[in-house]
Amino acid sequence: MQPCCTIDHEGSPPTCPMNGQKCKPVGRITLENLLKSEARASMKIQPYYFCDAPDCDTVYVSALGDHLVTKDQLTVRVGIKETENPIPLCYCFGFDRKAVWNDIRSKAATNIPRIITERVKAGECRCDVTNPSGTCCLGNVYRAVKQAQAMRQQGLL
Repeated sequence: MQPCCTIDHEGSPPTCPMNGQKCKPVGRITLENLLKSEARASMKIQPYYFCDAPDCDTVYVSALGDHLVTKDQLTVRVGIKETENPIPLCYCFGFDRKAVWNDIRSKAATNIPRIITERVKAGECRCDVTNPSGTCCLGNVYRAVKQAQAMRQQGLL
């Protein structure tokens, strides 16, 4: 079994046929754990790639581009592709954008990134099976923190 948050794929990643954006490798284990059963049954025997474009309903593209998986075929919401709460940020430990915003609104700071980091160091991370991107959530969490801090400074939060 590969360590959490690492993926090994050979070759060039495909581009999403819906938006032309280059996709990122994702482990098969991610799809097997997050796809609804009917979508899982139609998976191809080839690597899959994650489309992280916020404005695209496509989540996964097969290596040959002949199979697409859309948001509605997953058992979880894809945080980067959502615009309304709850917007998941950390799938392993259940943190969402609203939790980050509430902390920043009330305390001007949040300890959510520290909590996640500590739990990852403790070996509790399961990003490869819980996060649709198959990777660590901390980048998205830090982006949400910065966005909330900027909104607070502007009086929008």
